[in-house]
Amino acid sequence: MLAKEMLKQSLPLVLLCGIGGLFTGNTLGLMIDLFERIPGLLVIVPGIIALRGNISTAFGSRLGSAYHLGIINEKNMWNNELKQNVLGSLALSMLISIIMGILAYITTVFFFHTSPNPVILIGIVIIAGIISGLILTGLTIIIIYLVFKRGYDPDNITGPALATVGDIITIFCIFATALFMEAIF
Repeated sequence: MLAKEMLKQSLPLVLLCGIGGLFTGNTLGLMIDLFERIPGLLVIVPGIIALRGNISTAFGSRLGSAYHLGIINEKNMWNNELKQNVLGSLALSMLISIIMGILAYITTVFFFHTSPNPVILIGIVIIAGIISGLILTGLTIIIIYLVFKRGYDPDNITGPALATVGDIITIFCIFATALFMEAIF
């Protein structure tokens, strides 16, 4: 691919991703009071954001490869290959969210010598991880479909788009779930 074509496809998206990163940071700034009220919440933010970004971009890469290989196409989107990738991505999200919630609780107790409510802390990670996983799985499929329909190279689009959109969606899911868990417990 020519550098000019890659620049044409990637530059607008990378600029939007930068703006999305600033938006995510501002949202994180709104959560300062929650960090003070829920011990360990700050510990989970980088981990769950990285989790969502890694799973979503890997899922997007697998779908991009499947499109390039002709396994998935516009006319045959919902085939067994796509279904298996969706199930794998969601199962991985759930399993890793549970593990991360438990590890976040343990590290908060060990490093900060405070004992957060394990139901709240672990619940936030699991619920936010699953909700953001469902949303990002759907968005990944849509992005891959649109990228191929427009004739773009998914390697230039899906990674940055999913990483940034994943950060934004995940931070909102953490914020909303933390408010919800705090309200019911």
